[in-house]
This record gives sequence, C-alpha cells and structure tokens, in this order.
Amino acid sequence: MTDLWVWIAGFIGFEFLYYWMHRYSHTIRWLWASHAVHHSANSFNLPAAVRLGWTNALSGEWLMFLPMVLLGFPPLMVVLLLTGNLIYQFFLHTELSPKWGVLEHVLNTPAHHRIHHASNPQYLDRNFGGVLIVFDKWFGTFAVDDHSEPVVFGLTTPIHSYNPFVISLREWGRMLGDVTRSKSLVEAAGNLFGRPK
Repeated sequence: MTDLWVWIAGFIGFEFLYYWMHRYSHTIRWLWASHAVHHSANSFNLPAAVRLGWTNALSGEWLMFLPMVLLGFPPLMVVLLLTGNLIYQFFLHTELSPKWGVLEHVLNTPAHHRIHHASNPQYLDRNFGGVLIVFDKWFGTFAVDDHSEPVVFGLTTPIHSYNPFVISLREWGRMLGDVTRSKSLVEAAGNLFGRPK
C-alpha cells in the first residue's frame, strides 16, 4: 500500500469494476431491488446522495470487487477506494454546479450524473461511472442532456411516500410478488435476475 503505482492501478481497476457493478445494478432485477432506493428521490440534490438501500449486503453488489482482492490488492485499499469513490459522488448530486470544462471528458461530473438520475426514456441506464466517465464512453452508455425536454428525476414509477420502509422495500416486494406469480422456474428466474420491470 506504499507504492504509488499500486494505488494508480488499484484506482483504475476499481473504477472499471465499479462501472460494471453499477451497470449490473440497473440491469439485473435482484441488484436493482437495493439500488432503486438511491434513484427513488424525485429531486436531484445532496440528500439524494445518501438515500441508500438497506439490503445492499443481501443483494451482493460487493462481490463485484472481490477480483481486486484475488489479484492481490489489499482489502483495506479496496475499502479506501470505495470510500473515496462514494465521497466524490456525494458532491455530484447537485444541479447548481457549472460545467467542468475539459474535465467533463474524463471525470463523472454533476452534469453527467444528473442524466444518470433522470427517468426520461432516452436517459435510462446511462452514465454509470463513479469518479471516471471514460468507461461509459468506451462501452456505449454515455449520454448528455439533449435539451429536448426537461429532465425528470426519480423512478419511472415514482414513489410518493416518505415512509423509509416503503422506499427501501418496494422493489423487493414487487419482485417477490412477480416470483410468486411465476408459472415456471424459468419465469421465476427471469423475475429475479432479468431486467427490472
């Protein structure tokens, strides 16, 4: 942990894994059930940054970072990289920041992250990066505000409740309800691990 190059490699590796973890959290229903809590705020502001699910340990997003440990990166380094990533992203949850100029090409910025939180159809499943936005550009998930209509924040089916149990457990309830109504194991598996509905 005293080698700068190990930190640089760890940062890039972590950002790569974070991108895929975040992308899967939007495209695999089991992961979305926890992550949807973060997107449930109907406004885009700093308090929305800390609206996090209670069930993240159950959903298993953390498993995406095990390859770093298996490759030899110290677990403490991975935890510190995650902490830094989340602290950086806290400040992205604002509409008050101006554009960041040339940094917009490399870093995730408030302008990029507001599109990630939009529920407009053209912006769904875009801009998954943590600190870096380059993986979105490489893997075709990058989008900018096209100014065709106002950006709408929140879920495609909004939550109009402030009850923390409703906010934290609604997607789990919807998913498990679909599983119990499944007519086959294949349909049940699709309701658990297919795309969110």
